[in-house]
Amino acid sequence: MLRIFFVASVPLLLAACASDGGSNYRTTSTPSGPSVITGSGTSGSGQMPPMAPQVAGPAGCAGPISEYQEIIDRDAESGSLNPGVYNRVTTDLEGVKRACAAGREAEARSQLASVKARYGYR
Repeated sequence: MLRIFFVASVPLLLAACASDGGSNYRTTSTPSGPSVITGSGTSGSGQMPPMAPQVAGPAGCAGPISEYQEIIDRDAESGSLNPGVYNRVTTDLEGVKRACAAGREAEARSQLASVKARYGYR
């Protein structure tokens, strides 16, 4: 009786091992999409750049601008952000970065809030 149970269960165990059963097993592939975006994308090795360039200026505006830049870079890389929109956001951020670099922290923070609201970020 035990032998029959064992023989009958072996094919079931092998079938369970052969299929992913809808688990979270995923294959990786090279991302496509915003690799044409200047200042974004993967390196030739298929990996993200080690760190986004830091924004010049007081920490009160440079930090939030850098964080936002990293978020939109990741969204563009994952395909969650259209390349055209990414380019517009990046263009809009140039004025924010200039204000921060010039030491106009309050102005830069206000402009950053406007850019975030315009593109649906908080």
